[in-house]
Amino acid sequence: MTNKTQLLSIVDDEHDIMCLFRDALSQIGYSNVLGFTDSMLALEHFKLNRSNYTLVLSDFRMPTMNGLELLTKVKAINPSVKTVLISAFEVNEEDFEQSNCVDAFLQKPISIPDLIDAVETQISTSHLA
Repeated sequence: MTNKTQLLSIVDDEHDIMCLFRDALSQIGYSNVLGFTDSMLALEHFKLNRSNYTLVLSDFRMPTMNGLELLTKVKAINPSVKTVLISAFEVNEEDFEQSNCVDAFLQKPISIPDLIDAVETQISTSHLA
């Protein structure tokens, strides 16, 4: 059984996409879904709440710090947190597979059922579930 009170964050510099993903997860019962359009702010929040997080989902291409950099830092702080990288662009999966910082990858456009499935799969495989 999945605990839907765990802290999750959606990080995407496109406000509409961040809101869409955050709202979709909230509507299926996740009560602690945070949305960030700035990867630096997302990382700061993660640092302050590292033990409360279960999953961080991040877009790849963002200003200041890209999603792969963000997820690498997240995993360095708390290796048990699940991470999902998303992108509308071609991404060399070998780059992040070798770094062990990405647990799942989703290619945009992403349907809401696929998003939910990926999130629930990652959370169900987490020791925090």
